[in-house]
Amino acid sequence: MSNSTDGARLSPAQRRAQIVEIASSHFSRDGIAGASMSAIAAEAGVTRALVYHYFPGKESLLEAVLEREADRVLLATAPDPALSQSENVERSLLAFFERFSSSSGGVRELYAPSSARASMTEGLAAANHVVQLDRLVSASGAEDTPANRLALGAWLAFVEYAARTSVTSPAVSRAELLRLCTTALESILGHPLSTAPPPTDHTHHRHIGDTP
Repeated sequence: MSNSTDGARLSPAQRRAQIVEIASSHFSRDGIAGASMSAIAAEAGVTRALVYHYFPGKESLLEAVLEREADRVLLATAPDPALSQSENVERSLLAFFERFSSSSGGVRELYAPSSARASMTEGLAAANHVVQLDRLVSASGAEDTPANRLALGAWLAFVEYAARTSVTSPAVSRAELLRLCTTALESILGHPLSTAPPPTDHTHHRHIGDTP
């Protein structure tokens, strides 16, 4: 639990991170409109003035929360070089679905923002999309061409839509959601995802639809 004594021991960077962490839980629990800067300051054990020193207003604090959430999504979905293609896709999908459904709410605001905050989240979501697409092109073994990026980018958009829908209409199980997304990716690639251990040497790139 935070208090003013703890606050005296925090560096400016630590203090900022603490405020963002607390704000994230408040935004999730109370909604963005309902969250109180005073309540956030109280839980952090600091004054409102200090919160405003780091963040001029609630919108700037929300932006910091979303930036942190964007970084955490990338970390949670990062591929593991020791896993097979199939294992990495399953791991990344499950991590994304889990963060979307049970996180602070930042992922939902990041990928399904209200109209009032669309401009704030657009850049963050786009930057994440580029990183995820680069990862997907590399991990899939597909040749890095505009056509392949278009197809794989469309798949990423499908995954984001599936995650949003699973929260608002949870009739589809997590296992079925995983199957749908995996099947869609394999259809785009034109072959099943590899279950073999990753090679130790360089693997040539393929066009989507080529046989492995």
